[in-house]
Amino acid sequence: MVNGHAYKELKSPNTNLAILCSHNFSVPFNQPIAYARKVGELTNMLANGHILVQRFGDILDGKRTWEKELTQSNVKPTLPDAVAGDITAAMPYRAMMNIINFIKAMDEVVPGFASYETLLYSPELKFYSNRIKMDTKLNTNIEGLHCLGDSSGWTRGLMMSSAMGVLMGRELA
Repeated sequence: MVNGHAYKELKSPNTNLAILCSHNFSVPFNQPIAYARKVGELTNMLANGHILVQRFGDILDGKRTWEKELTQSNVKPTLPDAVAGDITAAMPYRAMMNIINFIKAMDEVVPGFASYETLLYSPELKFYSNRIKMDTKLNTNIEGLHCLGDSSGWTRGLMMSSAMGVLMGRELA
């Protein structure tokens, strides 16, 4: 789903996070970037070039979110030009089920996370580089060249990139 930005001066009553689902394609299809672009095209088409927003409860009820319903909800979108609609009309089934299951599981730990009025935005598409071949000490096949973080293809975010940096620091020390 769509992830946002945090501003120092501009605050929101909403909490924001991204829920990512990875897909690996191989035989007979091996065009993950083209596939993700198509999903993005579909969701953008449904929102007339904007970001789609849908209430979690509407997804579970199998219905789209209407603008009037969104304006009457307790949770107000922080993205002002998001368009109320139906993410599930464009999102592949497996990805949508992964997201739904994640939200329900999180609700066990954080009650209210799976609220009817929780807002989901779409799409957020991430493209990752190929994994660089390295040994356990993060050495590449080029003497003295190390590869870290997302550019190495081995991490998928700040936490894992930071951990990789700590490992490299220990090696260099």
